[in-house]
Amino acid sequence: MSSRMVLVGQPGQHPSGRRRTQRLREALARRGLPAPRVFDYPTLLSTPDVVLEAAREAIAVKLDAPGGDDAVHDALVRRGAALVDDARASPREHGELVDAHLRFHGLADLLRSLQDALPDARWLNAPDDILRMCDKWRCQQMLAAVGVQTPGMLGLVEGYDHLQSQLDDSGHDRVFIKARFGSSAAGVVAYRRHRDGRAVACTTAEVRHVDGRTRLFNRLTLQRRTDARQIAALVDTLATQGAYTEAWVTKPRAPGQRACHFDLRVLACSGKARQRVARVSSGPMTNLHLGNQRVAGDDLLDDAASASMEAAVAQASTAFPRSRCIGFDLVPLRDRCVFLEANAFGDDLQDVHWQGRDACDDQVDWAYSLPSWQSMPAPPSGFHAHV
Repeated sequence: MSSRMVLVGQPGQHPSGRRRTQRLREALARRGLPAPRVFDYPTLLSTPDVVLEAAREAIAVKLDAPGGDDAVHDALVRRGAALVDDARASPREHGELVDAHLRFHGLADLLRSLQDALPDARWLNAPDDILRMCDKWRCQQMLAAVGVQTPGMLGLVEGYDHLQSQLDDSGHDRVFIKARFGSSAAGVVAYRRHRDGRAVACTTAEVRHVDGRTRLFNRLTLQRRTDARQIAALVDTLATQGAYTEAWVTKPRAPGQRACHFDLRVLACSGKARQRVARVSSGPMTNLHLGNQRVAGDDLLDDAASASMEAAVAQASTAFPRSRCIGFDLVPLRDRCVFLEANAFGDDLQDVHWQGRDACDDQVDWAYSLPSWQSMPAPPSGFHAHV
């Protein structure tokens, strides 16, 4: 076996990919260990045998997100469309939210083929677990199945009229509509219906009407919409790619921050809550890439709340027993934690440390079985996760 790690990601195409790759290299260098062998997704798609040869001999294999590279997106969509006998309506423009379901099918086929070809690989996060986390609807079901609390789920949404029926049946007037195969805040809608019939939707999706067709584009600023026709077009278009509705969870107020609320991103390494950061926002979405404020996670939690959160994270981690590094988004409430999602690629926490170590330090210690790491038990005999 080689003494090198293998990383598959987006080392050159995107700033996030370059950061992730550099941090892993630095963590290895701090320990005097060899640099990883790094491959990008175009290589995995075009010449998979090159990646497989390296991964078979690697001490550990880490899969990062394919990212937003247009060529990779198109390749995955074509692969997914061929599997489900579907065809794309039109070419995708950069930043457009389209064909997310086909992209997921393509990614699932790619990662399953990788896992089948590497039955003995030491995965940081195994492909089957990654795919369950990338399917946000399925992910919430997996979390609920291990006994952690999630927002009330109203179900998959078929369109705007169906959304109204969901609200009528559930008694909710505030919900989040989420893209089933989305990432970050892309394709998320914070929706509120007033008793007088007015509605407000906050989203990062810009709505364009082109040649009689509604097209959505991801933006880094929230769009506030009150026109019912625009909101209906937004929800209808999201639903064609897969979307679901969940109850709105009121987040705790951030001390000393007027009209601001917060939630947490907590990185679990082999079931133990490690790096954590509070995300503070005056709006309904707390994602840091939207310009929201970062606060040290423990600054907003007392000892009892921290202990409760760590216990809840340990429990939530059991939903994905073949993953050693999971980013959980959760809302810490007085007597419980509500889990908003699990992210297989949630370790991109810049300048966030726990006990003097960042996420890549913990990953390297696990990969090389260094004494500072307490590894996770192996999954049960015969375990197989179905996606």
